Amino acid sequence: MSLNVLFELQHEVRRLFIAGSTVAAGDMRLQKMIPQLHQLSESVPVFGRVAQAVTQVVEADSGESASKLLELGTLLNSMLYTLGRTESKEEIFPVKGTDAGLSTSLPYRKLSPLIQALTVKGQGRLDQLRQGYEEGLFQDFRSILPSLAALDDSYSEIPDFIQRKVLPAYGKEALPALLQQFKLDGGKGDGRRLEQIHVLLRGEGLGIIGQAAREGSIVVRAAAIELLGDYPEQIDYILEQADDKKKEICSAALFALARLGSEQAVERLYKALVSKDRELVIEPIQRCQANSLTQKVIAHAESALERIVLETSIEETALQLLTDIHCLQGKRELEVVHLLQRLLSTPAFIKRDTEAAQEAAVELLLDIDLPEADEFAVSLQDAYAGKFIDYSFKAAVKILSPQEVYDRFHSHFKNKKQSTAKTLLRAFHEETLPYQHRLGNEPIRAEAKETTVWDPRWVQLFVELDEADLVCRLVEAADAKVIAYLRAKCEAQPHFNKGQTSNMLLVLFGMQEPSAPQLLMDILEKGGDKQYYYLDRVQLTLLSLLPKSYAERLRQYAEKLTYQNLKDQLLDIAETIAAKTDGEKVTEIEEKGQGLWGWIRSKMS
Repeated sequence: MSLNVLFELQHEVRRLFIAGSTVAAGDMRLQKMIPQLHQLSESVPVFGRVAQAVTQVVEADSGESASKLLELGTLLNSMLYTLGRTESKEEIFPVKGTDAGLSTSLPYRKLSPLIQALTVKGQGRLDQLRQGYEEGLFQDFRSILPSLAALDDSYSEIPDFIQRKVLPAYGKEALPALLQQFKLDGGKGDGRRLEQIHVLLRGEGLGIIGQAAREGSIVVRAAAIELLGDYPEQIDYILEQADDKKKEICSAALFALARLGSEQAVERLYKALVSKDRELVIEPIQRCQANSLTQKVIAHAESALERIVLETSIEETALQLLTDIHCLQGKRELEVVHLLQRLLSTPAFIKRDTEAAQEAAVELLLDIDLPEADEFAVSLQDAYAGKFIDYSFKAAVKILSPQEVYDRFHSHFKNKKQSTAKTLLRAFHEETLPYQHRLGNEPIRAEAKETTVWDPRWVQLFVELDEADLVCRLVEAADAKVIAYLRAKCEAQPHFNKGQTSNMLLVLFGMQEPSAPQLLMDILEKGGDKQYYYLDRVQLTLLSLLPKSYAERLRQYAEKLTYQNLKDQLLDIAETIAAKTDGEKVTEIEEKGQGLWGWIRSKMS
């Protein structure tokens, strides 16, 4: 029995529900269906009841049309539900992903901004995703599909964040969607999906990875071939791909061999090192944990050193040696230290053609971070006319006491125009910048060490050398000589919009210098009324440190300014300092053992 007539009638009834029951009476479309319904009732009596209900709707007056239309709709829906079929001719199987443990308890209003950041282009999305991750929004089941779709995002930091942070948190909850979205002919996003599938399936993913390695696009093939490095039985296929003419495939195979680390893999990586593919193999060798490969690289570097001493093909040999040194990055074996010692102790190695290799060797010496390496680096202080004195200084800072560092190196600063002094000043800036972060403007890097302790004599030396920036970074306590120096510098260069002036003023305030407020206002007023467009964090902090007696003077200055935003900022600060109590003073820097820069950070927080 055909249900088409009932479906057609349902469509017309729905139309009348929307249009209103008042237009149902006399409806031409319903009238045309009545004869067909009577004809069907000859074989199926229930259609006669439907025909009767349709007739009652068409002939109903205005008062009864609504109830008659509702009766027809109820009868029609009942029949359709009764006559409908739920069975399927297709094979029945469980729907994957329905056993997910993630909840959907979050209000969609809270989840919606996260999903939008994952799916819509725009600025600030990465920060929004990081915040959502910290708030646990990704632990909602509805975020899985948008998160996996974001692996294709053109802004590379977003796919990196998703792969590094979000997907590991999902675990196997994401596997069904990963398999569903993965495309053999896809791009970078599908390479990322394949990597996560490999992580989740562990040793059970060889089938899909092998298929991707043979049938996928170039990007997908490369990702799959590298993953084959976790399957030792695939060594023959990986070795074949290492000879592929496509750079992406060859590189992926080399990374796979690095993961394997077997004897065959080591031999093939070494072969690439001594061939035209040596640039491709640097990172794979760095990642390879096989000690035998490290020993081969060391032996090859020593052979290169011998050729350099004999002045045999120096230019090519120096390039090969440079590659060898790069390959040893991250290796902390003593044999590597011994190689670097031999290189840097050989006068014939120190020549113009090998400068890049020299630089790489001494940098690796510091990066190894072993006592033997640092001690040797310190011993290079005077070698080769102080060529490596900056590296020697950095190593000394790591292993010697502050007093020993000063005693060894302060004499090189006597004439700041000399090359060794200029080199050491650069090194000093590099050593103080990453570890101090004194103003609290930058987060301390994850790899940064504890704050370096410096001999206080450095401050006095840098006052004599007129290195104001280093004086501000290193000063720890009030000092009459430093105060006089910084005050004179501020008076000589009264430019409030220069960062160094602001920092010097901040140090003077921290050292309780009585003339600091007057000096600050003088410098501010000398700048005129059109010099500043905005104030940075240090400048705002400085102005907030002014005593109550300066409130009116600051307000008068603010009224003369051209830029409204800046004027409003200064008027707010003037109001704030005016509210200070008469006896309120700058907190003593020794209070609670804060120290000078602890006090400054507390004022800037």
